[in-house]
Amino acid sequence: MPRNVVSEFIVPKATGKAFIVKKGQVLRVICHEGPQVADIVFFNSHNYHEQFSARSSVLLNSLEGIGGMKKITKLYSQPPWENVVLTVIDDPIGIHILSGHCSRKFWELDPELNPLGGRTCSDNFEDCLAEFGITLADMESIGVFNAFMNFDCDEDGTNYKIIPPVAKRGDYIDFLAEMDVLVGFSNCPDQNEVNDFECKDMKVQVFE
Repeated sequence: MPRNVVSEFIVPKATGKAFIVKKGQVLRVICHEGPQVADIVFFNSHNYHEQFSARSSVLLNSLEGIGGMKKITKLYSQPPWENVVLTVIDDPIGIHILSGHCSRKFWELDPELNPLGGRTCSDNFEDCLAEFGITLADMESIGVFNAFMNFDCDEDGTNYKIIPPVAKRGDYIDFLAEMDVLVGFSNCPDQNEVNDFECKDMKVQVFE
């Protein structure tokens, strides 16, 4: 069914942006210039305590038999709510990670991360969510959708390493908002395998 674009903007490399997506609208995240990871957090825009939880989503999607670590359908909020915040309705790539986000400690422990401008996703979230009165301390500890991030596990499955994303220029993922959602968007600043060794702009579209 054709949809109308109600909002469209570029998120420059290594920066963040926060914005609202209304219930029933579709959020599209696009690799505008090539393979690039976006770390995204989601809040109930009427109750910031209710947030997307990566841990709950992996578990509940697995129990429903509709997803796992790399491909998932329903993005759930954390207990005690456990509501579906968004549903993935179009995902041609189907390779993402549901986990945390890079911080200053990541950089200290692994200098090879080489973030652009010395920034981290924590910095991007802190900057963009301040407009809505949200701090890092308010965020669910593992509540990030790492769009287009790719990884490989070792033989016994106990360790994994980040590998270049398979997404190409123009690839996208679509989320249907199941409630009014505040989106915190970090265009990942890591200049290593995560973003195929080069940070790039990303595009966001909202349809209804």
